[in-house]
Amino acid sequence: MEKQQNQIRLIELFKFLWNTTDREHYATIVDMRNHLKALGFNPDRKTLTKDIEMLNSIGFFDIEHDRSTQNRYYVTRRVFQEADVRMLSDAVRSAYFISPETEKEFISMLETFVGPGAKKELRSPSFTDAGVKTKNRSVIKNAEKIAKAISGKKQIAFKYFDYTVDRKKEHKGKKKYVVSPYVMRIDDGKYYFAGFEEASGIVKTFRIDKVDYLTVTEVDAVPQPKSFNVKNFASQTRMYPGYESTVELFCHKEAMFGIIDKFGKKAKTEKVDDDHFTAMVKADVSPTFFGWVLGYGGKIKITAPAKVVEDFKAAVQAVLE
Repeated sequence: MEKQQNQIRLIELFKFLWNTTDREHYATIVDMRNHLKALGFNPDRKTLTKDIEMLNSIGFFDIEHDRSTQNRYYVTRRVFQEADVRMLSDAVRSAYFISPETEKEFISMLETFVGPGAKKELRSPSFTDAGVKTKNRSVIKNAEKIAKAISGKKQIAFKYFDYTVDRKKEHKGKKKYVVSPYVMRIDDGKYYFAGFEEASGIVKTFRIDKVDYLTVTEVDAVPQPKSFNVKNFASQTRMYPGYESTVELFCHKEAMFGIIDKFGKKAKTEKVDDDHFTAMVKADVSPTFFGWVLGYGGKIKITAPAKVVEDFKAAVQAVLE
């Protein structure tokens, strides 16, 4: 019984120091004794000192002892550093696929990894969030199911929805989609997965926040077709599929960062003059790619091949009509 009480006291001391101290917030032996007394324990100074040594020996964190004015104790090294947790919390806030309710739950969990000072900062973020966010709280659970299906090489079945002109949710078709999932990806704050769809006989891309009633079946997944390139999926996650082509672009110098950002440092570029350059890139030619080009307001122009130039003109004309 005494051994069990000692273990519980040790856990309560850890929780107290973890939740209330950091480099700017400390606790004295008196603070620790008062906290533990309120919980029904009555440790003396020597016992608390040994408890702190025991906690430090675990190795996942450090409790420092400051003897400058009085014996002060505080947690310094934690599982994650404050900068790590800040980055994770910003990623959560920026993700469209995480609902506002789930966002609050995630931030609360992340707060457990930092001290009291950092907790206050996390609750008053300097980061601008994603604005409009999905209301579908099942996204995370569905993503977990898809991940298990990919790992277990099983098919999944689900309903897929869109919205009508009356803004009502409408499922596509009467039957469930049956898909062999291969890979998932987050792109522009949205969660996608790609897989072989039974009915159409091709690999398709789906947005997880548009998935309903998802189940993992016991049926083995169809092996990946040789034509499916997982690496290319990174540039093909948007919902408007296209075709792959090497494209020549004539660019203003201000577009250089954008070229490298989208296609990587391996993208071939050649200087034309002090203000312009050409780029040869392998692109997934689609409305999404054309939208990216238009976003540069004329600072990027498609010059070859002729088919891509004509498809771009047709896409722009379709918007104007």
